[in-house]
Amino acid sequence: MKKVFYIILIAVVLINTCSCALLQKPIDNRTGFSNHLKQTENNIRSEDWEKAKSSLDESKITWKKVKPLLQIDIDHDYVNSIEEDFVKLDGYIETKEKANSLSTS
Repeated sequence: MKKVFYIILIAVVLINTCSCALLQKPIDNRTGFSNHLKQTENNIRSEDWEKAKSSLDESKITWKKVKPLLQIDIDHDYVNSIEEDFVKLDGYIETKEKANSLSTS
């Protein structure tokens, strides 16, 4: 009986300390984050700067939802890098710099 109790206890501890990503649908399927980024890229390619700005804003909103979930599993410097790229991309879209926008998106 003690053996079963210890196995259950270990399983509960492992589930609580591991990321829950394996137990849920992939984050991207629930948030559509990569779809927003792809739409931003498509709008930049077609030089539709208003739609690019709009889809980038949607990406940022979605990022705020995704960020806490990802910070569990990825390095904080990587998160900072993503946020820095959002700032750069915002500026490139504002100034309508297609090449720089595409290299950042």
